[in-house]
Amino acid sequence: MKGGWPRPSAVVDRRRSVQVRLADRTVDLARLRAQPGAHRALLERARTVEGHGWCLCAEPAPRLVIRNRSGTYYLACWPGGGAEHGSGCDFHRDGGAWSGRSSYRSGALTEELDGTARASLSVPLSVRAGEPEIRPDRTTPPHGSGGGRMSLLGLLHYLWERAELTTSPPGRRNWADCHPALLQAAGQIMIGDRPLTGSCYVVPPFDPAVPDRHRASFERFINGLGTFAGRTRRGLIVGAVRALAETPYGHRIDLRHHRSPLFVSGALYDRLRRAAPSVFAESRPPGSEQILLALIQRSEAGNLSIVAAATMLTNRRLVPADSGHEVVMADALAAAGRAFYKPLRYDGDADLLPDFVLTDTDPLTAVEVWGMLGRADYAARQRTKVAQYRLKQTPLIEWDPSGPLPDLAIRP
Repeated sequence: MKGGWPRPSAVVDRRRSVQVRLADRTVDLARLRAQPGAHRALLERARTVEGHGWCLCAEPAPRLVIRNRSGTYYLACWPGGGAEHGSGCDFHRDGGAWSGRSSYRSGALTEELDGTARASLSVPLSVRAGEPEIRPDRTTPPHGSGGGRMSLLGLLHYLWERAELTTSPPGRRNWADCHPALLQAAGQIMIGDRPLTGSCYVVPPFDPAVPDRHRASFERFINGLGTFAGRTRRGLIVGAVRALAETPYGHRIDLRHHRSPLFVSGALYDRLRRAAPSVFAESRPPGSEQILLALIQRSEAGNLSIVAAATMLTNRRLVPADSGHEVVMADALAAAGRAFYKPLRYDGDADLLPDFVLTDTDPLTAVEVWGMLGRADYAARQRTKVAQYRLKQTPLIEWDPSGPLPDLAIRP
């Protein structure tokens, strides 16, 4: 480990599972996760009687959301309540200290007691016919521009966090695993008076046995785009990029598991590249993914044109990363069996956020990947962050990518 920082001495024993209370019963979380079907009746009763469960990791006990995904009930962290859980709890998220969500003013994002959320977007989902296109420089606000509305990047980050995809899974995770989680999350986010699922198409995994399974749902989605009663309706689409190709007018983007291409102007594509150079870098680590959230509309020729977009880099398990070096670190942490999550910047200033947070130590451990040490401004931010970790007595693992990765194994 670089920087002379001692390895945390208190390592959370993962064999001691968290206990949760459902209605009038206390259940071992690990057993519930291993046998969700055996606890279905109890979860249904808790959802009906109290509307939520309780995590017994702390006092007072934090609430847990009871969700139903494809007929299977499971527990999730209460929105915005991750910091209420004990350090080392599977549901712990230091959302107050390590999240870009704090940059929003009132009205941009409101989370209700029933678990739903309301977001106010900086880009309209419909415009009056004949209005000018969204200016490309408004596609992704610069760092520190969070305020009374949420950009598409903020929405993408929130969707990923609500779907619990910022946390590394214990095993493999692919798009087929992410799709139902993203649909569940989108159904609980309101844009205006409509669920996000009403205007957002999350690309489903392709099934070669039934190649046309999702054609009807996609056609319903695109048939809702166009000009109606003097207003042009637009839609959102979320997927992983499969291929990029230059066209005479800009670029064509093909998404994994999806047949219909998206088209983007040269000017907007250039701005997307400048806003997120690591996403478009040719030297991306093997297995990394480019995630796209695009605001689209149908052209007169029937093509799907991108008018605004946000992009995000992830590792092979779909955990977000801000650079190729972070992808390498995320993969290494997963290979070492570490439990961790990625704090997201949303529309805020990411300078003081850790790159990753290990949740299998007590206290939590920050992980920093120092990727631009040759720049004076970056070195100054590095010194500021290290000083803050020392002040708060936060254990720190550091990596300078010019050298080998540190030892990431858990030490008792």
